[in-house]
Amino acid sequence: MRKVVEFYNKFDKKLIDDYVLGNRRIESAIINLSKFIPVESTNILDIGCGLGWSSHEFAKNFPAAKIEGVDLSPVLIDTASKLFDLQNLTYQVYDLTKSLPKTTYDAVVMIDVYEHVQKHERKKFHESLRFLLKKQGRLILACPSKYHQTWLKETNPAGLQPIDEDVDFMVIADLAQGINGEIIFFEYQKIWRSYDYFYAVIEIHPVYNAISPVKTNTKIKLEETFEKIYRAKERLGLDYEKAKIQTTKKLSRKLVNKILKTLRKKKS
Repeated sequence: MRKVVEFYNKFDKKLIDDYVLGNRRIESAIINLSKFIPVESTNILDIGCGLGWSSHEFAKNFPAAKIEGVDLSPVLIDTASKLFDLQNLTYQVYDLTKSLPKTTYDAVVMIDVYEHVQKHERKKFHESLRFLLKKQGRLILACPSKYHQTWLKETNPAGLQPIDEDVDFMVIADLAQGINGEIIFFEYQKIWRSYDYFYAVIEIHPVYNAISPVKTNTKIKLEETFEKIYRAKERLGLDYEKAKIQTTKKLSRKLVNKILKTLRKKKS
């Protein structure tokens, strides 16, 4: 476990880059998973929050709820606490396979987390999750698909993390059974390639004809890029203005090349 913690302690630079410069996978997960958080929620737990970006967005868009972000990396939690400081938001260090907060929650969110729980630790983890969720509480997940994991193993093994298990519908079904819940939503996504990720929602004791819908029309408005650049500079002393300009130019070149390629095809 020490090696895993050390790995994530060195992950802060990448996660800060993702936050400031943008990451389609994380942005999609925050926007779409928020629609499954019950609007009347009073407390939400973000497990494996990393830099705390997702926790911050949930706290900003669910101001009546208390948001707790937890992660096993002290470095990431320290950085998150410096970067974000909303009144309804707290961060704590937890090894999610050994212990979790003692509170019960209306919603527990895990973005790209469950695949990092080793198979032999799942049963114990499920037991912890079961005690975290209120009646009608929801476990809301985003995971890479087994197809994407296979693609990474074959073409980009450096993109894998120290623990990266395959997760599919049957694994999620076992998770649902392990926490005495039911799958109320499961859907593959296309972030970069078809079927590369999926979103799933498990609810404890769903109520027939419940007033609360499975999915709401909640629209999370993410921070603008200039806000992120300012926050990184003010809170962490990092200057991303030049990096953003370079990224924009790179994307612009890609777009121009794509347009030219399309035009050439039409002419031929």
